[in-house]
Amino acid sequence: MPLRFAKYHGLGNDFVLVEGPLMAPDRARRICDRRRGIGADGVVTILPPRSAGAAATMHVYNSDGSVAEMCGNAIRCVARHLAERRGLAGALRIDTDAGTKTCTLHPGPAGEVLAVSVEMGPARLEGEEDYRVGAETLHATRVSMGNPHAVVFDAPTRERALAVGAAVERAVAGGVNVGLARPGPGGIDLVVWERGAGLTEACGTGACAAAVAAVRAGSARAGTPIEVRLPGGALEITVGEDLASVTMRGPATKVFEGETDL
Repeated sequence: MPLRFAKYHGLGNDFVLVEGPLMAPDRARRICDRRRGIGADGVVTILPPRSAGAAATMHVYNSDGSVAEMCGNAIRCVARHLAERRGLAGALRIDTDAGTKTCTLHPGPAGEVLAVSVEMGPARLEGEEDYRVGAETLHATRVSMGNPHAVVFDAPTRERALAVGAAVERAVAGGVNVGLARPGPGGIDLVVWERGAGLTEACGTGACAAAVAAVRAGSARAGTPIEVRLPGGALEITVGEDLASVTMRGPATKVFEGETDL
């Protein structure tokens, strides 16, 4: 049977969204192939809710077939998809492998979803770590947003991420997302090497982790929206005073719908 799908992206971090059932990991890899498939950073499957009051459950395969516990850009896309398919408005709850997240839809004048805010839950600081990459040592702040991140205050360039990202990812059992961040008076510049997907245009949980690390270092203020600028665009992150809450706001864009026999 042909598989119906919708292609979305959050600041260029792109996904193929499908309504369940859950597919096998090798099929997700074929779909994500940018030359022989549809092409995406991941496949997001919308499944029935696990908890009372939730609208759905989100399952995320990375492009290599591994599973991501949470994805900030993907959940905004799922929230918009559910809103438009089911006529939902206001706030909705989505179950993930990192817990249930509340998403608030921000409509435009014609009722279209312009942005989605997500209550990402508490951040968990997991200490400081050094990673040896070639002849240099990178110092990172470890932050969990339901999935693991290593935030390095370093040059936030694609070239730098390509040079060190894979080595740091593999240095942690199970892999880790690697963010190269530069905080400044106007916000944070960030490039993310994503576990299981490589260099991406944007990473929602990575933006949250970078903001948390910057607040901890004293280079950003808690309780105030922080602009996190990624190659694909900017997200607005607000970190609670005690790190007990992190809120992300950003767009979710629908690209096209289709069917595939992959």
